[in-house]
Amino acid sequence: MKLITYTLNADGTIPDYVTDGGYWAWENGGTSPQDLDLVGVAIDTAPQEGFADEAALISYGNSKNFAYTDSRTGEFISVESMASNLWAKLS
Repeated sequence: MKLITYTLNADGTIPDYVTDGGYWAWENGGTSPQDLDLVGVAIDTAPQEGFADEAALISYGNSKNFAYTDSRTGEFISVESMASNLWAKLS
């Protein structure tokens, strides 16, 4: 398993090689439904290169200026914390 960035298929479905996804949506300038880059867990044979390590995932999140606030508590959630939670999905 590996963490990758991906877009939806042209018909709006999730690619077959993604087993858990929809994280860190980022507009990519494409046409709906392929207008978002997403992060997800994929099988090893997925065509995309996976993030090398958790630090690379954090770097990606920081490059996109991701900011999260827990909708229930209003608490800010750091990119590092979100990346750690995503990386743990590989275990």
